[in-house]
Amino acid sequence: MNAESKKIETVRRGSNKLSLWLFVYALCYAVFHITPPYLMWEVKNLLMVGDLFDILTPFVMAFLIFKIYRILRRHTENLSPSTRSIVIIILIFGGIAFVEGHGMHLSANAIARHLTEMKDTPAFALTYLFDETLGHILWDSGIVILSVGLIIIGFHVVPNKASRPKILRIAVASLFYGFTYFVNAVEGQTVIFMFPLAIVVPVGICWLARRRHIGLLRNPVLSFFLFNHLLASCLFLLWGIWHGGFPEFSKLGWV
Repeated sequence: MNAESKKIETVRRGSNKLSLWLFVYALCYAVFHITPPYLMWEVKNLLMVGDLFDILTPFVMAFLIFKIYRILRRHTENLSPSTRSIVIIILIFGGIAFVEGHGMHLSANAIARHLTEMKDTPAFALTYLFDETLGHILWDSGIVILSVGLIIIGFHVVPNKASRPKILRIAVASLFYGFTYFVNAVEGQTVIFMFPLAIVVPVGICWLARRRHIGLLRNPVLSFFLFNHLLASCLFLLWGIWHGGFPEFSKLGWV
């Protein structure tokens, strides 16, 4: 195998790895964010199985982001040291916001179960602030910031042939991620900024990809975030029209 063939094979393997790990990331994002509310079996003192399962969320998601970033570093071109430093800073801040918000929500949500008879007290109001307001804002902001970091480095991914298995993995991964993005925003009351971002991200990706002459289907990272944000945009639009607003699933008795 000559040098050119080896390079092509390396690019192909890197693209396959990216699409596979993006699929795993999207699947875990869906499982760890949607499953806990349904695991409502008490362990002790209103501590639920879902709470114990949810403790794993930041560990799993942080590992997957780190794994994807490591793969991206090995399969990018024309990535300057300054851009790499910016991406690292973005990922660190995104990770901190995600973990901080998730921790606030998890602990405050568990405490709130003991305050159901105290809904008119300052203690419940403070718990609600950390659970349903500040916690979700930081949590979802963290996901957005992490996505921005991956998208920036994604513009430097070495392009490769868009094979059917890779397209299928990215398509299914986009379904998992886009649906979960929508669900988290509606239930977490963060639609006010998550919906606009679900529109801005695809527009920005398409605009920059056109300027740089990047084939989106040949780039697993960009195609993943393009499709999942488009799906989320459609779901937001349908939900808003259907209900005349964005009521939480729990308020409708769905959770």
